[in-house]
Amino acid sequence: MKTSIKTLFATGLIALATTTSAVYANTNNTSISASAVKISSVKKLVISGNVEVTISQDANAKALYANEGNENVLVTKLGGTIYVNSKNNAKITLYVDDIYRIEASENAIVKNESVLSLTYLQVFLKGNARAELNTTTEDLFTSIKNKSNLTLSGNTEKYKIEMDNSSRIALDQFKSKNTDATASDVYVSSRR
Repeated sequence: MKTSIKTLFATGLIALATTTSAVYANTNNTSISASAVKISSVKKLVISGNVEVTISQDANAKALYANEGNENVLVTKLGGTIYVNSKNNAKITLYVDDIYRIEASENAIVKNESVLSLTYLQVFLKGNARAELNTTTEDLFTSIKNKSNLTLSGNTEKYKIEMDNSSRIALDQFKSKNTDATASDVYVSSRR
């Protein structure tokens, strides 16, 4: 009797675990409409593929993004993260309030319309990604890998950079009170 109760209990636990796993495994990220998201809830941008993203800091914007004529851009939201991807060349403008992280990979291009005024910002570039950012921050961290390219302008109190020898950075128009560089054979294309 004890054995059959233990077997029944174990079978029930296995069934529950399998059902729960199947539910979470089948959860998919659906694309979102431009006005379906509160801009203040977006904290992180993950951009990949062949898309050019222009970031506009506007806390009062009524929409999350404006597609510039190309319907090939997939925009999804998971938690506080917005994912932008396109296999074909495409352009999109994202409206944000107070983000803290930008990740770009593959052939993505990231720019901003006006100065991004943020307390903290982390920028991660890899692949052939390129970013041209004008920021005013208290603390800025950048990680650039592979053949990625970063052009910074603006200023920060504290700046930490990690990069490899195949990536490039331009700091002509950028000022930092305190800079910490971690790299292997750093190549700075320009520094004022």
